[in-house]
Amino acid sequence: MSWLVIALASVVSGALGAMGLGGGGVLLLVLVWTGMPQLTAQGVNLLMILPVGLLGLYFHRKNGLTEKQAALPLLWGGLPGVVLGVWLGSRLEEGTLRSCFGVLILLLAARELWMGLRLLRQNGWRLTAPPQEKP
Repeated sequence: MSWLVIALASVVSGALGAMGLGGGGVLLLVLVWTGMPQLTAQGVNLLMILPVGLLGLYFHRKNGLTEKQAALPLLWGGLPGVVLGVWLGSRLEEGTLRSCFGVLILLLAARELWMGLRLLRQNGWRLTAPPQEKP
């Protein structure tokens, strides 16, 4: 296992996680890629979520970018999901768990490719930022 690769993945996933872009997925992929067992990688990933999430939350709240009313229903739906996920994860074999994760990543990649192609058809090949909403 290359600690340099893990350190770089940690920096990238921390930055992505603080921006709310799912940096844990990057870290999880790298940890599994370096040979760490899937469940161990998930545990390390969950440990990293705590400080990165808290720091990201601090700065987002400081900049007025959080909305408690939107987060509460997600929290109440997410908690049973966590229990279900832990229950399933502890009962599936590692190969099955890796396959499920791989299928999920492929589906997400296909969706992103589809959405990107759709945007290219709409906007052409120019690289422009989407219009900013006015507060």
